[in-house]
Amino acid sequence: MQLDSPGTLKQCIISQRPLQGGLTHDNTLLICADGSQWVCKRSLGRHQSGLATEANTYSLLANTHFALPTKLIRSDNASQMLLRPYIEGTTTTSWAQLNVEQAIHLLKAIHQITATHHGKVSSPSSLILNPANQLKVSWRYFRSRTSQRAKMKDIFGKLSTILQNCQSLFNTLSTFTLNHGDFHPGNLIATPRQQLVPIDWERAHFGDPAFDLALINWHGQDPIVNPALQARAIALYTQCPAEQVALQKRVICWSLVRLFNDYLYLTSNGLKVDKLAHFEETTAMLLNAAG
Repeated sequence: MQLDSPGTLKQCIISQRPLQGGLTHDNTLLICADGSQWVCKRSLGRHQSGLATEANTYSLLANTHFALPTKLIRSDNASQMLLRPYIEGTTTTSWAQLNVEQAIHLLKAIHQITATHHGKVSSPSSLILNPANQLKVSWRYFRSRTSQRAKMKDIFGKLSTILQNCQSLFNTLSTFTLNHGDFHPGNLIATPRQQLVPIDWERAHFGDPAFDLALINWHGQDPIVNPALQARAIALYTQCPAEQVALQKRVICWSLVRLFNDYLYLTSNGLKVDKLAHFEETTAMLLNAAG
């Protein structure tokens, strides 16, 4: 079936129904005349670039066992949608309801795709990872958009000091893995055959594998950051004690960066997430661990 434009897509569809979406996109199940079923993903608001990132990532996954044929369709009004085949299965909001060993095995397979530079999936171009600089870029963007500027400025200062002191952990990285970027239970479909299929690659990039091992989860009742889960994931990821120690330190750094960035993003865009109330206590816990 050729799905080259919104016009040809409309001609093929015989029925459709909404599916569960996310904070930045909505999903629709499309059933076509030839019997095929597709998920149509549309970004909400200013999040169009994520679909192009996802389409580029699926190109990189073409020779893996979790590859999916996808199509990025742009309409005349500059909006776009991403099509992928519908996958029969379920998702959850809790790591406790998943086989964590299976999930980390999957993550290791994703990380087998590497680059000599870090950055965007389409054009990684940087050699040295610097989490403190990434935090600074994020703060410059959000500081005029947040209603909690004084509080967040204070937290930014504390995080910057920690990250600058830890920069030596990142200077020696010379190979960068394909990171999912948002690896949590809601982005893993458990199929009837007990396979896990990763979806929603909008935040994919080449970088430090520790970024994904932070296992940040803003959904459900689990903690946003679970140190015990992180430790278990690291132990499953590598059995080398020295690598485990290095990963643990970098996971704490990325947990701080991601927690800060996510909180600013969610609150500045007025997105309602129950666990926002736990941001400060979680940040304090991580700062204590990093210190």
